[in-house]
Amino acid sequence: MLISPIFDFFTVAERRANWTVTMSALAFVQTGMLFFAIPLLSLKSRREKMFFRCMAGFFLYAFLYAIYAASDLFYPMFGLISALGSTLVSILFYVSVRDNIVSHKTFVYVLAYASVFVIVPLVLVQIDTAGYAQLTRNIGTVNVLFGYENPRAVGWISTICLSIMVAYLSTQPNENRIPPLFLPLIAISATALFWSGSRGGLAAFALSISILFFASQTRNYKGLLSALFFIGVGGAASNFFYQPSTSYGMFGRISDSLEQETIAAASSGRIELWNTTIAYIFERPLTGYGFFPHKNLDGYPGGSAHNIILDFWLWCGAIIGTIIILCGLLLWVRAFAFFRRANDQYVSALFCMMTTLCAYCMISGPYVRTFPIFLFAIATGVILGRRSAKAGRATRSES
Repeated sequence: MLISPIFDFFTVAERRANWTVTMSALAFVQTGMLFFAIPLLSLKSRREKMFFRCMAGFFLYAFLYAIYAASDLFYPMFGLISALGSTLVSILFYVSVRDNIVSHKTFVYVLAYASVFVIVPLVLVQIDTAGYAQLTRNIGTVNVLFGYENPRAVGWISTICLSIMVAYLSTQPNENRIPPLFLPLIAISATALFWSGSRGGLAAFALSISILFFASQTRNYKGLLSALFFIGVGGAASNFFYQPSTSYGMFGRISDSLEQETIAAASSGRIELWNTTIAYIFERPLTGYGFFPHKNLDGYPGGSAHNIILDFWLWCGAIIGTIIILCGLLLWVRAFAFFRRANDQYVSALFCMMTTLCAYCMISGPYVRTFPIFLFAIATGVILGRRSAKAGRATRSES
């Protein structure tokens, strides 16, 4: 999926529309849906079966209500298929790690080393800046990127990659050596993040790494400081690359925000967007508007409210929305408790990735894109699978 920008680079001019990692992820989820469903047969404990029943009931309700409430089904079905597929992927990874089919360490290394691809859109833009400018004029938007909807989507992915590697380095045992490729990869991810201008990504990363480091039983100051130094190197390097518009460039966007006279102006329209969402919530406080209704409602330039809590209330109403939010909070608390108990840098990396996405979803919209929720599903499934595997071994040793 991370090589989608390369495919898009060679084909976008003919199609006059870009092919994104979201589309690749959705295609992957749709074609593999039956395969992803096979691990459902391996859910055997009482809690696992209860989760399956709740999941089945929730998605049945979500699909039926979307069909009833939506005037245009394309976007709701797009989102619900992505959510269902990602949930099945999470179960697949859960079962794989629970049954020791694959080590949780493997996933961390794969995700970390795959971060080299986050720089690809930046490089492709630099190859032919004049051609890229002409492309954006042809497509009709100044923010389209090769393989991504806009620069903020690059920020989502680069933030996730940074979280994994920095969390790993800052919580590994002090006697361990730093993996030789991690620091250059951190610089690459930081360059992509700062070039994308994603202020929300930087804030989410800072919050999640702070929670992780101060809550961890093992604190590797050398690893953390080394990572922060290479983040600084990447941030400085981002200024030397061509930035197509004022939507790019972290330092320029932060400076622009500080010059604004009001919070609403500095928030890039989020305050107005949240006020619009709250007004819609009060119009239908009990039933909501069904999942992903934004294309059918006035006042939404994008596909979300840029706040996952408001969106759950908008989609499901106050009662069901609050239940879903509390279930998500319980999931995070369980992951946090296991991260503390496990004292394992691999679990720390996955937990930080999970926390970063949770924080990011409070101020941006990665939760309505297939690829970010796909990565969240992987992290969640691996953490809970590792938790179940350790609990199973403890039970067998006691007996």
